[in-house]
Amino acid sequence: MTTKKLFQAFVLLAVLLATFATTSTAFAAGCGFSVTVASGDTLRKIASRCGTTVAALTLANNLSNANLIHVGQILVLPGAHLHGSGYDIYVVAHGDTLKTIASRFGTTVDVLLKLNPSITNPNVIYAGQRLNVAVPTSPPPVVTPPPASGQIYYVRKGDTLRSIASRMSTTTEDILKVNPQIKNPSLIYVGQAITIPASASSYIVQKGDTLRIIANKFGTTVDNLLSLNPNIKNVNLIYVGQVINVR
Repeated sequence: MTTKKLFQAFVLLAVLLATFATTSTAFAAGCGFSVTVASGDTLRKIASRCGTTVAALTLANNLSNANLIHVGQILVLPGAHLHGSGYDIYVVAHGDTLKTIASRFGTTVDVLLKLNPSITNPNVIYAGQRLNVAVPTSPPPVVTPPPASGQIYYVRKGDTLRSIASRMSTTTEDILKVNPQIKNPSLIYVGQAITIPASASSYIVQKGDTLRIIANKFGTTVDNLLSLNPNIKNVNLIYVGQVINVR
């Protein structure tokens, strides 16, 4: 093969690799930092759709059984940044190192190691692993939230603002009022985080919730919640992402 043909083959291979890398990145990014389980989903399908692995999803969501997920369940993806009290949580993405994570959060590897004593080898971290990261010392800009803001709903496949409003017992207009970032009410995407007005009479079950905790949160009783949600057959069995009536 001539030098010219070798060079042409090399250029073609480089273009193909660049295209594949770009497509994969865009494909993974299309899921955002969380995904809501849809009917027919498995961890393997979600991993393939979002450019990650079953192992990373299992680790990121503390799943004890990778074969047991529920429709409506919200799964965080590698690369997610979760806000907490005291420390924030960062979910390790594919290709991350402690050094790149430290740089991203304006800290050092030593600080990350102190915050995460379970890391015994600074050169070994895993996609999906949850790391404590220090909240920035300088206060962030003060942003006044919309007065009627409430819980967060993550758009599922097939959702429209009208169907979300109906499910959450509110109106499209009220949703738009607390989501000024939505410029086109007909254009929302799967995984998009949407604020639900506090006046909505439905609630999305969060991690750690029980019916008693939810009842206390809304100043009602477990018996009243059960009467409003006849589909709940077992008072001890609710799941993350489940929508229940509270008023």
